[in-house]
Amino acid sequence: MLKIRIRIKECRVFLLTLTMAVILMPISMTTAGAENLENMLVISIDALHPDALLQSKSPHLQMLMRDGAFSLNGQSTHPPKTLIAHTAMLTGMSPEENGKVDNDWWPGETTVQKRTIFDSAREHGFKTGYFYSKEKLGYLVSSAIDVHEWSRASAIDSAEEFLKLPGRHFVFLHISGLDEVGPEFGWLSPQYLEELSYIDEYLDTLVRSIKSQKNHLIVVTSDHAGHAKVHGTDHPEDYKLPLVLYSDTVPVKDFQDINFSIIDFKEIIEPLIKDTTL
Repeated sequence: MLKIRIRIKECRVFLLTLTMAVILMPISMTTAGAENLENMLVISIDALHPDALLQSKSPHLQMLMRDGAFSLNGQSTHPPKTLIAHTAMLTGMSPEENGKVDNDWWPGETTVQKRTIFDSAREHGFKTGYFYSKEKLGYLVSSAIDVHEWSRASAIDSAEEFLKLPGRHFVFLHISGLDEVGPEFGWLSPQYLEELSYIDEYLDTLVRSIKSQKNHLIVVTSDHAGHAKVHGTDHPEDYKLPLVLYSDTVPVKDFQDINFSIIDFKEIIEPLIKDTTL
């Protein structure tokens, strides 16, 4: 964990140094070269095993990896389960710290009480959208989210429509599919890789849309992986996570091959939210 924190701090120091360099430029240079980050899209593909990104036919995700930066060295929460992991991801706290130690939630129950990435995005001028394909992820809906929707079938389409609205956008998109195919056919099975290819193809329009607009950041990650036809256990494969970053505005190459925990995700993303003029 110490090494992870050191790498994260190195990335933050790099971003801070770059920001200060721009601040110290002559005014004419700063005005000419400054760019505001306008669209941030975080995609969490439920149950995505990092190795699948190298094995499947997923040209759009692999383009983001090739032209951006990526790491296959992430670790989920204990236990590595969907709601527990996503709560840790968005709060930057362990399950014990954020209070979400079970994997269930039903409409009408208490939602998250801790600050999340959405709070930071809202405070820095972004309209916030949250689109998710599992009902229990409604636990993470808070007053910091401008638009939210639970939909198993149209989460991707809803995210694309939200990004067309005027203004600056921060979007968190959760996608299901692999979490159903993995338990039925096995993680990294031909059927699992085929499902990832389908998700990749479905994401094409959304990725093209955000890339057509200047000053964007796309982040792809997951909540947990699995092994054989099982997940959520102490098996090392169940904890594995990917991280992909692609941007035309934010320097991301320093994140290549970092070791990270899902709890570090908020610490990785927040400086990018705050340092929106580079």
